Amino acid sequence: MNLTEQILFIDDDATFNETYTEVLRSEGYHVTPALTATEALQQLGAQTFDLILLDRKLTGGHGGPDTGLDLIGKVQRLAPAAKIVLITGYADAASVKRAFNEGVYDYLEKTEIFEALLLVKVRNALEGARERRHASLANGKREAELQALWQSVQTEQNAQQKGRLLEELMLILLKSIPGFERTTTNQRSADEEFDLVVQNDATDPFWSKESQYFLVECKNWSRKSEPDVIDAFRRKLERRHARCHLGFFVAIAGFTKGVESNLLADRKESHVVVLLQKAELQQLVDAGSGIKRNEVLRELHQKAIVKG
Repeated sequence: MNLTEQILFIDDDATFNETYTEVLRSEGYHVTPALTATEALQQLGAQTFDLILLDRKLTGGHGGPDTGLDLIGKVQRLAPAAKIVLITGYADAASVKRAFNEGVYDYLEKTEIFEALLLVKVRNALEGARERRHASLANGKREAELQALWQSVQTEQNAQQKGRLLEELMLILLKSIPGFERTTTNQRSADEEFDLVVQNDATDPFWSKESQYFLVECKNWSRKSEPDVIDAFRRKLERRHARCHLGFFVAIAGFTKGVESNLLADRKESHVVVLLQKAELQQLVDAGSGIKRNEVLRELHQKAIVKG
């Protein structure tokens, strides 16, 4: 079972390939490098990929053949659901037009801002793959994936990968609850970023009286979260034009003693932060269905209100 999206990086420049494979891995992606067309086709025959990063030239030089472009059709036959992003150091109108005519999703030029654009384009390209995977999760399959994700969150050593797994876990948990299906990731405003945003479409009277949106922040830290990060999260709630009064702060390592007392001392009537740590996540994962998970989340919300 692939718990996160898979990337195949095809580029014959070994240093370039290694450098950006590591950049993507440091962001938590699973990346398989390939230096030649033959190696790429072998990898495509051996496993499933969601995204192909494909060098336009491969073995061709500035004036040589477009071996990468010629590979597009074979890649599509072996990975029909994968998106292809063409990488080129020699962008020209004819090759870009040909690439899009043959079905590539996007293209990326090797410039001084390559890394920044790479991360943006990879994230955008993989969003569709994530949505398709979530849509395919029937009840039993979803619960099995949640258990596998939770196990991986607890054992993963790479910090970035651990963070992505935790975000994915929370996304599937929340989307399983009736009325929270339109939960989304990586939402940004002009100066802030939120791990998850829940659009509240619930008909359950308990949730329907809540705000239009909920925010979710995930921390995969090995240390406990302290009051200052909760304060920063609460300020995000307060700045949402009265449309967001509820937030869930997830910290698998737990919270310092000052967090709950700080929430109590500085609470605001219209804003509630529900703290979720390892025990609460275990409850949500083990609930076994979206309906039961809804009951667990309601109880956790009620406890947060009682505590302040």
